[in-house]
Amino acid sequence: MKRVAIALLFLASAAPIVAKPPKLPKPAAEKPAPVAEKPINAAFRAAFGKGDSVILKKQGRLKEDVKYTPGELVDAPFGKVLLSPGEVQDGKHENAGKLAIFYLKPSDKGFEIEKKFIPAAEAGSFGKIVDWSVNNSFGNLPVVTVNGAGNWQGLSCSTATLVELTPDGPRHLVTLPMTYDDSAAATAAGKKYTQVSGRIDNIQPGKSFDVVYFGSSKEFTEHYVRKDNVYVLASGGQSKVQRC
Repeated sequence: MKRVAIALLFLASAAPIVAKPPKLPKPAAEKPAPVAEKPINAAFRAAFGKGDSVILKKQGRLKEDVKYTPGELVDAPFGKVLLSPGEVQDGKHENAGKLAIFYLKPSDKGFEIEKKFIPAAEAGSFGKIVDWSVNNSFGNLPVVTVNGAGNWQGLSCSTATLVELTPDGPRHLVTLPMTYDDSAAATAAGKKYTQVSGRIDNIQPGKSFDVVYFGSSKEFTEHYVRKDNVYVLASGGQSKVQRC
C-alpha cells in the first residue's frame, strides 16, 4: 500500500504533457511589382531590340561601327518619333556623328516601328554630333536642329542642320554655317584672325528666317527663304561665312 501511495503521489505532482503545435509554413514573400519601362527606353527597344544602347556594325559608306543610345521622344502631329544619337566607335576626323529617327505607333508591347531612317542626319567630326534640339517655331511640323562641330589644323567651325519631321519621313531643309574661328592658325602665321558666331532669329513660320552673325568682323545678317521644301539664301549663292 505504501508503494502504491507513493506512485499515485508522483503521478499527481507530475506536470501535464502538452502537445507542441504543428509548424506552419512561412508565408511566401511578396514579389515586388515590376517597374514600368520608361517610354523612351520602350521606344528604343522597339527600334533596336535593346532598351539602353546598341552597336550597329559597318554602317554607311565608311563601314563604321556606330553606338546608338536613347535620345528623345517627340510628340509630332502624326504620332511619336524617336530620336537616337549615334557615335562612331574609335571615330576619326572624317567620321561624322549620326542621328537616327524612327516613326512609331502604339502596340500591346508599347511601340512598333512604322518607318526608320538610320541615319537621318550626320554632322560633326570624330564620330560625334554636338547636340540636337526640337523646335516648333518653323511651322506646323517639328524641326530638329542637329549641331555639329570640328577642328581642322588651327581652324574650328560648326554647323546646324535643320531636319523637318514630316508624315512621310525626315526632310533635310538646310545646313547652316554657325561658327568659324581661324585664330589658332592665323596667330601662328602672324596674320589677322577671323572669329564669327551666328544665331537663328526672326523666324517666320513656313516662310523665312535670319541668321545674325557677329564677331571679329562687322555684324551682318543672312536671310533664308523657303522654296520647294528647302531653305535657300534670298540673295542666292552661298553663305559669306567660311567653312572648314
